[in-house]
Amino acid sequence: MGRESIGFKQLLGLLPEGWEAKSKELGALRRAREIKTPEELLRLVLLYLTEGKSMAGTSAITNLSSEGTMSKVAVFKRIQNSGQWLHWLCTNIYRKAGLLLEKPLWLKDRNVVLIDGSKDAKGGDGRQYYMLHYSMDLFTLSAREFLITDKKTGEKLVNFNKLGKNDIVMADRVYGTLAGITHLKEQGADFLLRFRARAFNIYDESGKKIDLMEQFSYLKAEKYGEITGRVEINGGNMPIRICAMRKSAVNEREGLQRLKKERSGILISELQKEYNKYIIVITSLGKDITAKQALDLYRTRWQIELAFKRLKSLFRYNEMPARKTENIKTWFYGQLLLSALCETLVNTGRFSPWREGADNNSCRP
Repeated sequence: MGRESIGFKQLLGLLPEGWEAKSKELGALRRAREIKTPEELLRLVLLYLTEGKSMAGTSAITNLSSEGTMSKVAVFKRIQNSGQWLHWLCTNIYRKAGLLLEKPLWLKDRNVVLIDGSKDAKGGDGRQYYMLHYSMDLFTLSAREFLITDKKTGEKLVNFNKLGKNDIVMADRVYGTLAGITHLKEQGADFLLRFRARAFNIYDESGKKIDLMEQFSYLKAEKYGEITGRVEINGGNMPIRICAMRKSAVNEREGLQRLKKERSGILISELQKEYNKYIIVITSLGKDITAKQALDLYRTRWQIELAFKRLKSLFRYNEMPARKTENIKTWFYGQLLLSALCETLVNTGRFSPWREGADNNSCRP
């Protein structure tokens, strides 16, 4: 038995109970001559995601390594039908590995929707660069929207329209604009966004501009605070909460190092250094949710963000197979599955990149 077979059986051991039955229940495995078992289907999907790069490429590799033959169309149908199954696998593997948290009781019936984008997505026959925008539920990884636009379309909340009154939208500081906040409120959704310095002004009840650094200067390391202010929207004032946590000395230094790297030699201002001392979010959530709860909730998005960063470096996350929504959804969950499997292998000690004899391709099928 070769190294490849041992590695694949290792991956199978990480899958949640009932994964084979789910392939049929969710319509991934249907009566077909070429693919007869859930194991064969999973192998095909992983091959497509890692080595095949395309339906035609996957077909060619599959035909070289097996007795049967599969056309490009046959591969396409098997991959396209696997979206719901891959989603189920992702959710259960992430949760089992502790990478996907249970929804806190205080959220009750609220949905937490993550919004993000990729600036360097490639897709289509010409492998042109596009913007990939997506929204997904934090606790179920269920996709809401996948949008493909040209590179001129920025990362904006106004790009998303499938939001409602039970949703809490979380996003990074690039999305924290007055236009975006207005768009969410018009749809009835709440927001929890990283605050971006100088994006807009916040005022107190008397109309005086609030100096956030002055307001939060009293905070000690890893302590929480909040203030209430107002922002000017469409000729009126909307109340807004600003919640902050003072970073530890270690996190402050690490944040400053990242900032210097991002700025690439450009001088960092004193105001930027001050803001680096805190994690600050703006939210429309009521006072029944504490500042600590709001910031703890916001920090959970970093787990998913770290998974996406690994995807970009390991599995050509930016290389979309096509621009059709259903195909992108299947590809998206397939990439998440790869990340979850590798993370689980490392965390359980079944694979270590530092052990003797390990190679850099050990996470591949």
